[in-house]
Amino acid sequence: MPSKSVKHLSLDEVIEIHRVLIEHFGGSKGLRDPGLLDSALYRTQSGYYHDLVEMAAALFESLIMNHPFVDGNKRVAFFATDVFLRMNGYQFQVKAKPAYRFLIGLLENNQCDYEHLLPWIHQSVVSLDD
Repeated sequence: MPSKSVKHLSLDEVIEIHRVLIEHFGGSKGLRDPGLLDSALYRTQSGYYHDLVEMAAALFESLIMNHPFVDGNKRVAFFATDVFLRMNGYQFQVKAKPAYRFLIGLLENNQCDYEHLLPWIHQSVVSLDD
């Protein structure tokens, strides 16, 4: 998936994703550290990643590991990554329960990192044109 003219999420867009998710699913409101959120978002723009899936894996990992919000960081990571992909013509095509079990398994085994997320995202992403 080539990465030319990639559209990136803004700080305000991710804060809004968090607000909607907390409103819908419950949890504590609040941005714990704006700098950590900004860092997670900038990571996809660093020029280090060569395609959209690599950027998506980096974003997902950073949003979980940086823990910028008081609550809901895993939910925000999944939904923000899906929005990022959709902004660029792709989307996750996964069933909720298996995806949840996979991600919780990674977290429980301290493997929720770029190297483990990348192959899962790669196999879970489809073009919006398909």
